[in-house]
Amino acid sequence: MGFNIAGILIKSETVETKIENILDNKLIFFREINFEEATSSYRDENTVDILQTQTGTLIITELGQIYDISNFDGEIIQFMISDVSDTYYFEKYINGNLERKYINSQGEIAENEGNGIIKENDDMMDLVWELTDDYLQNNFLENMFKIKFKRYKL
Repeated sequence: MGFNIAGILIKSETVETKIENILDNKLIFFREINFEEATSSYRDENTVDILQTQTGTLIITELGQIYDISNFDGEIIQFMISDVSDTYYFEKYINGNLERKYINSQGEIAENEGNGIIKENDDMMDLVWELTDDYLQNNFLENMFKIKFKRYKL
């Protein structure tokens, strides 16, 4: 069984109001959860899971939810990885400028704008975890199973 996950990665600690603007919803703290629960396909409906450090923010969203991140001030990535449906979505903006957009569905490239970051045969899940480790700068890859996320209801 593969991964089915979607999320947003921001290269900065992000105040709650900016996250609410991206998600177009008010955040209501629900509870703390671990990595396995945050990345599980079985999740509470209408929730997001957030992990923040002083250098970055990871938001795990519901699979299939795509947000407009094009007007974000700073560096932001949105991704969706569905091994079950063989669909992979990746977009990165810096200060509102599209740097890279790549969508691959069932082996067919649907969109391929910009260059770098991700290439056709790359393992997108590995790339997302490496970028998360870089953005959060908290040894994410070493500590991912010990880290606590905050789950919010939307």
